[in-house]
Formats: sequence, structure tokens, C-alpha cells
Amino acid sequence: MAAPGHGPLSPAPTAEDTGIPVTLPRHRSPVGSRWARRVDRTADRGLLWAVIAGGLFVSGKGPRRRAGVRGVMAAAATSAIAHTLAKPLLPRMRPWGRRFPSAHAASSSAFVTAAAMESPVLGAALAPVAVAVSGARVSLGERTVADVLAGAGLGVGVAALTRRWWPVVRHAPARARPALDAPALGEGSGLVMVANRSAGTPGPLETLGQLVAPVVGVADEDDGPPAPPEEIHAVLPRAQVLVPEPGVDFVEEVEAALDRPAPDGGAPRAIGVAGGDGSVAALAGLAQRRGVPLVVMPEGTLNHFARDVGIEDSATALAAARDGEAVAVDVGLVDITASEGGERTVAFVNTASLGGYPDMVKLREQWEGRWGKWPAAAMALVRVLAEATPLVVELDGRRRTIWLLFVGMGGYEPRGMAPIFRPRLDARVLDVRYLRADGRFSRTRFVVSVMAGTLARSRVYTAASRTRLSVRVVGPPVGLATDGEVQPDSDRFVFRIAPKPVPVYRLSEAPPAG
Repeated sequence: MAAPGHGPLSPAPTAEDTGIPVTLPRHRSPVGSRWARRVDRTADRGLLWAVIAGGLFVSGKGPRRRAGVRGVMAAAATSAIAHTLAKPLLPRMRPWGRRFPSAHAASSSAFVTAAAMESPVLGAALAPVAVAVSGARVSLGERTVADVLAGAGLGVGVAALTRRWWPVVRHAPARARPALDAPALGEGSGLVMVANRSAGTPGPLETLGQLVAPVVGVADEDDGPPAPPEEIHAVLPRAQVLVPEPGVDFVEEVEAALDRPAPDGGAPRAIGVAGGDGSVAALAGLAQRRGVPLVVMPEGTLNHFARDVGIEDSATALAAARDGEAVAVDVGLVDITASEGGERTVAFVNTASLGGYPDMVKLREQWEGRWGKWPAAAMALVRVLAEATPLVVELDGRRRTIWLLFVGMGGYEPRGMAPIFRPRLDARVLDVRYLRADGRFSRTRFVVSVMAGTLARSRVYTAASRTRLSVRVVGPPVGLATDGEVQPDSDRFVFRIAPKPVPVYRLSEAPPAG
């Protein structure tokens, strides 16, 4: 005889069990029961959602990657709440020994709701899967409709609460005033373009993502090398395209090209790069010094700057350069002085930081060839947090002991949480934040504040806006990370805003960025 709740003749739950009139068929199709069991087993212990989240993370980018991370976090939190809080507090036993509510339905609804917050299209695509998981529990007699509805309500609520400590990133380009001095390049005469083929090289897990993508219904947007010269010449046939060898300073190559007549006899009028944030920052500094506009083709692994500007893809960037549509973007500069002498200036377009982050970047670069950039970054972060030591610095002459220092180009939001996005590209401010190390259990208090959404009131976390910041390291020199690139160790840094913004080509009707 089949065990109660596990066979085609399972007793149907009654109104006394659920509080809701429910009728289940006593004789189910063997094929339907078989598929219901398969769905149920796949979703057991959150396996289904973990696989989908992993596929989204390694194969997607932008909203889809964030959807996977937010979804799996919401599902894990919901499952923990259902098993450790909801069920003990609501010990209403069912005839078949299950407790209220359904954890399967709770984690499924949490994942889909959280994913939909980042990507409504993805959420709509996954919603039938969540319905199938919940329906399978009812169909097999494992749960009542009331159990499933209660679990779904719990999951939706927990997913909505994730906004408290992780706001949903806005999906629109940052605002900036039009750059009226950016020429329309037409066929590309006077444009010196770098196709940096060392950007965005996938590791083993990124390659795995290309195999997982069809399973979760997404296409890999990061695979393949940067745009070849043929793609650039298809839109701007008279552009001069440089393809530097790995390890070559392409900034020097571009500067040399600017100092000589263009192959077609025209005067240099703009520079550009097909690459990631590090390559963009290097040429943004040159564009600022030479007073020329910048073309940015998002072809690297990290394209945060292009996303903020509103450059959706390389075709969009080339079309904007051809038509002469651009916005004025502030560029950050940091004057770096070593204790033994010597000074250099480095540009950054997103962020710069001291403390644990440069060490994390170094470890990530050591490990990413084996594991891929994102898994290597996660492992490096865990290692750095475990081994971090306080850093004694003078910030504008005031001594502080800190764990890390963050300097963002522009006013990042939200102010009371980790910096996620910036609403403007021409705000003319530096966003300065640091985590203090001179209080008891400062790292623990910081983590608790982040989880509770009270970081704005934390005494160990400081956030302020500046137009200039002077930093002197008291002790051995340290490395500075700028847009993911680690600079040689030094002990004096002056952060400032470039005197003039750089025109960056962007279509006036820029599509939402990811």
C-alpha cells in the first residue's frame, strides 16, 4: 500500500485541513505523477534555483547576473526563515506530517520575485517554473493549497525586504549635460582607436557559462574577443585602428599617433578604445590632457563606465561617434608620490581605493587564469577579509585608522549603503567613504549594519563629498587600485577632479543600460 500522500490514491485535503475548500483528484495520471515527482525532486533543497542562479552568474551580465545573485540570496534566506522560524512558530500539523507553510513554494516565489526585481523579463520567464514547483507539491498530496499560498507569501515578502540592504539598481544611463564641442566623425577621419584584445579573456568558468546558458534560456554577452578592426571600419571606414600586442603601453602608441598626421591626411580629432574599465581609464586621462573626445566600446569583462554613460554596445558607441552626439563626463585624477621621490598622475573614471581592495585585485589576478575572474574575486575577498590589517593614514591632515578607503568619481548612491550607482556623470564631486578600524569589533559592526540596513547611522562607516582629498600613509607604502588596476606601492596620494570634463560619445536617446 502506498504511504499517505505519496500515491495516486492519496486522500485529498479537506476544508478542515486548509481553511479553503480544496478538492484533489483521487486518481491521477501516472505520467502526470511521474513528472510532478521529477519537478519536486529537482527543487528539493533549492537545487533547481542554485543551478539557475549559477548559470545566470557565469553566463549573463548586468540585470541577469544581479537577478541570479539576488534570487539565490532571497531563496536561501526564505528557506532558513521557513525552517527555523515559521514552522516552529506555526506547528500546525497536517494529516501527512508536514508543517505549515511550504518551504518549496516559499523559496521558489522568493527566487522569482527577487529575480523579477532586477529583470522583469527574466522573472516572467521563470514564473511558470515556480508555479510548477508549487503545483507539484499539491498534486503529489504533499501540501495543501493553503500551505503553498502561505509559503508563496513568505517568499514574496522576504524578496521585497532585500531592497533594504541591496537597492535595485536603476536601469537608466546617468545624467550628464551635452558636450557641444564633440565633432561628428562621419567616416572616422581623425579617430585613433585601440582594440585592446587583452580585455575580457574568459576563464574556465566563463567558458562553462557558455554551456550553461542554453539551459537557463540566456545568451552569453561576454564571450569572444573584443571587436575586430573590421567591425570598427564597417561604421567608420577611415578610422585608424591600433591592435597593440599584450604588455605594450597602448597609451604611448595612441599619443604617438596623435602627434603625427593621420594616414588619410586629416588632423587627429578623437581617440577611442574597445576594452574594459581599465583601458577606458587609461585613455580618458590622455583625452583629458589632449582635449579630445573619447569613443568607448564596451568590450571588456568589466564595463561599469560604459553602463553608467549609457553605451549599450559597440554599435551604439560607433553610431554616436559618427553622428557627433556626446556628453561631458568628469574624470578623476590621483597624483601619486613615492617616499623615495618621483610623482605620476593616474586617471580613473569609476573608483579608486586603498586598503583591502588592492590586495584582493592582486589575488584575483593570480587566480583568475585557473578559476575565472568572478569566482577568483569572491575567493580573494574572503581571503583578504580574513587577513586584513588596519591601515593608518592622514586624511587631509587628520589621522585615522581604517580598514579601507573608497573614492568614487561622482556622487554614488545610495549614501547609507555600499555605493552601487551614480545618478550624474558631471557632478564635480568625489565620493569619499571609509571603514574605521579604531573602534571595538568595527568589522562585525559594519557587517551587522549592512545586513540591518542601518549603515547610514553606523559610527564605523563615514561617507562624505569632497572636491579634493589628500592621503598620507603612516607606515609602509601600499598599492592603490584604480578601476580594477593596481598601481605600484606609494605613500602619498592626492585625489582631485580634472579641470575640464571629457566629451564621451553617447546617443542622445541612449537605451537603458544594464
